[in-house]
Amino acid sequence: MLRLAALLFLAVPAFAAPPDAGVRPRVAVLYFEASTTDPDLTAFTKGLAALLITDFTSNPGLRVLERERLEDALKELDLGETKYADKSTFAKMGKVLGVEYLVIGNLVCLGKSQCRIVARVMSYPQFDEVASAKVLLDPADVFAAEEQLVADLSRKLLALGTIASFEPPAKRNHKLPLSTGVKYARALDAKDKKDPATQKKLLTEVVKEQPEFKLAQLDLLSLRD
Repeated sequence: MLRLAALLFLAVPAFAAPPDAGVRPRVAVLYFEASTTDPDLTAFTKGLAALLITDFTSNPGLRVLERERLEDALKELDLGETKYADKSTFAKMGKVLGVEYLVIGNLVCLGKSQCRIVARVMSYPQFDEVASAKVLLDPADVFAAEEQLVADLSRKLLALGTIASFEPPAKRNHKLPLSTGVKYARALDAKDKKDPATQKKLLTEVVKEQPEFKLAQLDLLSLRD
């Protein structure tokens, strides 16, 4: 009888245990590909990554790498501005960054007024797609699309058991026009290229256009003596 019970136990399929509330997967948000010839929209992908990282970081179920760590990895792998769309390059990024998941995606546009953001969460090292979402980008307010994208992906990860908890990103009480978002992205690029004068000039313009944009405020304050 005991032998039969043991065999029956072994025959039962093993199910994945629910996520440990104390374990938070590490996630890196990579720069999205821009399916457009518009240089402003291509530049905006760096600002979009910064916004996504900020809102994913507010999720208690995740540990999200800072954008600066992504820049370090790009330099370490000598990728520069190379598009890292192939599996082998993603594998290198996952290894260098030391993460369990990579958030990748595309900014698909037919002019500035017709854009959508498509995002996917990929597991590392399996490189399986575990969640995806897409939203329309309103050029009058990029916050709305970015916040919705983070919320949609996080809910799917929670439903799959990938994360143990989820809090939607706080809704901002102000808007960020795409044109201002592009300036912010270019300021980040100036920072990465060690050009504080250009960074400060652009951030000053961004804060003037949207005084409630906290990320830009903090970046500008960091440049003051």
